[in-house]
Amino acid sequence: MRNSKHSETKMKANKIKFSNILLLILIIVAIVLIIIIGTKYSDRKKNDEAVKEVVSQINDEVQNSNDNDFPYIQYDGYQVIGTIQISKINIEYPILIESNEETLNKSITRVGDGTVNGIGNLTLAGHNYIDGSMFGKIDELEIDDELSILDLNGNRVTYKIFDKFVTDPNDVSVLEPVQESTREVTLITCINGNKNRLILKAREI
Repeated sequence: MRNSKHSETKMKANKIKFSNILLLILIIVAIVLIIIIGTKYSDRKKNDEAVKEVVSQINDEVQNSNDNDFPYIQYDGYQVIGTIQISKINIEYPILIESNEETLNKSITRVGDGTVNGIGNLTLAGHNYIDGSMFGKIDELEIDDELSILDLNGNRVTYKIFDKFVTDPNDVSVLEPVQESTREVTLITCINGNKNRLILKAREI
């Protein structure tokens, strides 16, 4: 009888010990996650502040440049070819000339060889950040919503969204214009854990 009670007491003690260890592990994991999320949020805030500064610089230099002498502007070592502004979701970012892992962490990037405000299709990619920065809120855009592109010649062109769909990451057809001899812009971001791409297509008004 005593052995039975002793065993039960020991089992209860082991369960309490295991629960305490599990709780401690969960607390440690939670602290680590909070630190990681806080660090990433801080980095995003710093990047957003830097983005605002370079957008302001672009606007100033474009306004003060001559017609035949448009400025050469860099952001964090990468050439800037214009800015994108979407008032509905309150974003404005410089457009970097190339798209790779590093540039995508900095700003909106050009995919392919489209020309800013030129005839044809300009494809722009941006991360889908949970805080709504970059292209984190373009899923809120609908058909007939507008965006504008400022090029380094000082021309600001307004585009209206005419299509919105989800596609495969390997679908390169999105790089092509829907209508020839028109100005089009395509916005791309990742969704569903990077399994799909959200595509919005816009055309000059």
